[in-house]
Amino acid sequence: MMEPLLYKLTWPEVEEYLRRQDIILLPTGSTEQHGRHIAIDNDTFTAFEIAKRVAEKTGVLVAPPIPYGNSIHHMRFPGTITLTFNTLVKVYKEVCMSLLKHGFKKIVILNGHGGNINAIDQAIREIREETGAMVYNVMVFPMEKGFGSESFKVLEQEGGGHACEMETSIALYLGQRVLMEKAEKMKKKLTEFDEKYMGKVSTAINFDEITENGNLGDPTLATKEKGRIMVEAMVEEISQFIEDLKKI
Repeated sequence: MMEPLLYKLTWPEVEEYLRRQDIILLPTGSTEQHGRHIAIDNDTFTAFEIAKRVAEKTGVLVAPPIPYGNSIHHMRFPGTITLTFNTLVKVYKEVCMSLLKHGFKKIVILNGHGGNINAIDQAIREIREETGAMVYNVMVFPMEKGFGSESFKVLEQEGGGHACEMETSIALYLGQRVLMEKAEKMKKKLTEFDEKYMGKVSTAINFDEITENGNLGDPTLATKEKGRIMVEAMVEEISQFIEDLKKI
C-alpha cells in the first residue's frame, strides 16, 4: 500500500496516485485551550488521527493538517492562536484550489473544530461557484444527527461540547496528552440572564464568560473505552462515505 500522507510522497508518487484515485482528505482543527486537562492541539490532533485511520481503511491520501482555526472566543486563555474569519476562508480556499489544480477532484475536509464550520462553508461555496467542484465538510466528532450518532449514546454527561466527556474520552483512546487528574466538571460563569436565553439568542460571548476552567460538560466521566466506541464508529461511517464517494 502506498504511503497515505501526501507530504511524505515524492511528486511522481502523487502523480501515480492521481492516475487511479482522485480523493484526498484534508484534516483541520485549531490551536486553542482545552480546559486544564487536554493539550491545546486537540482538535487538529483528533482530525489528523481520524483521517489517518480512514485513509488506512479506504486507501486514499491525507493532506497536511491545517492547525489553526477561528478561535477568537478562546483567546483569553493562554496558548490559543486564532485566524480571522476572512483569513481562514482564504486558507481553506487556496489549499483546496491547489489540490484541485493537481487533479484531486474530491476533497473531503475532516474538521475537528466547530468554530471553523462557517469559514469552511464559505470557502467551499466560493469554490463551487468559481470552479464547479464539490468539496465536502465532515465533523470528526460524533454528532447526534451526524456520523457516529449511535456511539453518542455512551455518554453520561449533561451538556458538553468542548473538552468534555466526549472529547476527553476520544483523546484518551487516540493517545493524546490528557491530564486526567486535572479534569473537572465545568465551572459555570453564566449569569441567570445568560442561562435563560442560551440557545434562543446568539451574541459574541467569549468562552471565559461561560466557563471558569475552559471546558464544558463533565470530563471526569471520560474513559478510554468510551473513546474507542466513538472513534471506531466515526472511522467506519466516514470510511463508508469515502467508499460511496469513489463511485460517483
